[in-house]
Amino acid sequence: MKKIFYAVLLLMVFLYGHPVLSQQKNSSAASLGLLGDVKDISTKTKSGIVLVGGGGSVKPAFEWMIERSGGGDVVVITASGTDAYNEALYSLGGVNSVETLNITSKELADNDTVANIIRNAEMLFIGGGDQSRYMRFWRGTKTADAINYLLNEKKIPVGGTSAGCAILSGLYYSGENGSVTSKQALANPYHENSTLYNNDLLKAPFLSNVLTDQHYVARQREGRHVSFLARAIKDWNITPFGIAPDERTAVCIDENGKAIVLGENKAYFITTMSGGKPENVSAGQPLNWINKEKALKVYELGANPNGSFSVSDFDSTSARGGKWYWWFVDNGTLYKKEDASAKGDYVMVIHGGAGTILKKNITLEMEAAYIAALRKALETGYEALQNGNSSIEAIELAIHTMEDNPLFNAGKGAVFTNDGRNELDASVMDGKTLAAGSVAGVSNIRNPISAAIAVMQRSEHVMMTGKGAEKFAKEAGLKIVDPKYFWTKHRWDALQQAIKEDKENAKLDQSFRIKNEHENQNTKWGIQNIYNKFGTVGAVALDKNGNLAAGTSTGGMTNKKYGRVGDAPVIGAGTYANNHTVAVSCTGWGEFYIRSVAAYDVSAMIEYKGLSVDSAANAVIAKIGKLGGDGGMIALDKNGNMSMPFNTEGMYRGAVTKDGKIEIYIYKDEKNQH
Repeated sequence: MKKIFYAVLLLMVFLYGHPVLSQQKNSSAASLGLLGDVKDISTKTKSGIVLVGGGGSVKPAFEWMIERSGGGDVVVITASGTDAYNEALYSLGGVNSVETLNITSKELADNDTVANIIRNAEMLFIGGGDQSRYMRFWRGTKTADAINYLLNEKKIPVGGTSAGCAILSGLYYSGENGSVTSKQALANPYHENSTLYNNDLLKAPFLSNVLTDQHYVARQREGRHVSFLARAIKDWNITPFGIAPDERTAVCIDENGKAIVLGENKAYFITTMSGGKPENVSAGQPLNWINKEKALKVYELGANPNGSFSVSDFDSTSARGGKWYWWFVDNGTLYKKEDASAKGDYVMVIHGGAGTILKKNITLEMEAAYIAALRKALETGYEALQNGNSSIEAIELAIHTMEDNPLFNAGKGAVFTNDGRNELDASVMDGKTLAAGSVAGVSNIRNPISAAIAVMQRSEHVMMTGKGAEKFAKEAGLKIVDPKYFWTKHRWDALQQAIKEDKENAKLDQSFRIKNEHENQNTKWGIQNIYNKFGTVGAVALDKNGNLAAGTSTGGMTNKKYGRVGDAPVIGAGTYANNHTVAVSCTGWGEFYIRSVAAYDVSAMIEYKGLSVDSAANAVIAKIGKLGGDGGMIALDKNGNMSMPFNTEGMYRGAVTKDGKIEIYIYKDEKNQH
């Protein structure tokens, strides 16, 4: 067999000029060997930066880099290492070759062959060791120029571990006089071993004002890192940021500056913007950086498939999947405390409609009635969650209370169509399974939200309408009522007024007013109603198992014709839930929510742009407003953070925290909860 193997090997050398899997020596004196194809290839690459905290390799990070390399040639550089990375990286597959260069002098770093090998790479990795050797041997050489070419012109994935990670940031600690401990650096920020440099070596995208540290928690380096950042503020008058992966952990930054964390432990993203300058950074004196115990805002992020952080701007609102902390230093001692304001505590959010809801137009009795109704819905849903019910069951019970209350345009309080009927719509979505159900145009189902759940759980369909939906609900054992059950005087009077005006372009529910003589023909108007609100109801919930759910129910549009259906029963428009992102229920002018795919758009912004739930929800409402639509929405993310944006004068809304604290609001810019 060996004879056959060597015969094949010799044949391959004769035909192709190289053995595919042999370790080769490059002509460069720096080369420790090449594994794979010696023939250089060129592939399509995507830029990326990988910061590894040392203590061992992070296989998923290497795979992330290899995918971005397009399967090209990998070069590993070091100033004191071995060729161990050759086999480790080549064995992962998907690359043309792996070569290690040991660049141990200025002469080698200025060698044209060495520089060209680096320039021809489709992936570059800088090994660990001693960053002072990298600084001493590579700074101001063709090697440094070649690395910067890869980072900023050729735009390939470039990474480094430990010392290699340290030099990738614009601000870096050299360790040239020996390592400094946190205790030493906090006691004296200008300790002789605290040697810092500013953008004189590598120029990685997004990292010019970043200072990294490695082996972070494992070697208790948080304190020295904070000391370095304090020095950067004082010495260079800049606003520095910190990135610090722990051992066997990698921060992978894509071409847009979105960072994810891979590996076994956590990484830390540090911003100094909120706390201001340190109170005392002086040689021979302990560091003081207190600023009301909010000197540095720190985001701790583990290897979460849905977690990310934006290093393009260190915008706290886009962070997801981790925890926020405040760090501060008092007389040389570092303190950490969790940021309670950033912690998501909400388990249910509800709405009862949005529109021109002005305090001056609502009596105290009416206001109290709405507050009581919203409180009942929250208490009912919260009790269900506390008893271990699912998020689906909790929103069903909460919405039942609103469907049974004639105050709201849902269930008992549904508005009338042009021909004097009540046509109700509802939808629900399960964030765990992405299952969904909805009904539209039903007239005898007491609680349409239950019919939507039945469609989701007991049929293979997502949406049912009219008589078919009613027949299905009856067979499912749901509560069927005489259509007269939905008749209420105030809704009937509203219909008569609408018919009198005979305006087909009336907005949803009661959200209309009489056009006066000074308004032009393009002004939207309809029936007069002092509350002028969109009456759809909805609820979103997060249960003890971490499952999200969303539900929406409505009576539709006063005086609607031609079987019009709004956004409430349309999955993705009026309702959406996904355990990986958010649960959303909308209220407003349905046509605009359908055109905007509003509920799903919130989820997409969280998933693909990395926005916070509040940023995403507000962005969607702003988009709807630009189209000419009115309304609002409620949103609850997987971490218990919520948002209740709207672009009208008010929205009946409320939320409850996991410890049972209830918040209820009605009006725009309302600060005090009811």
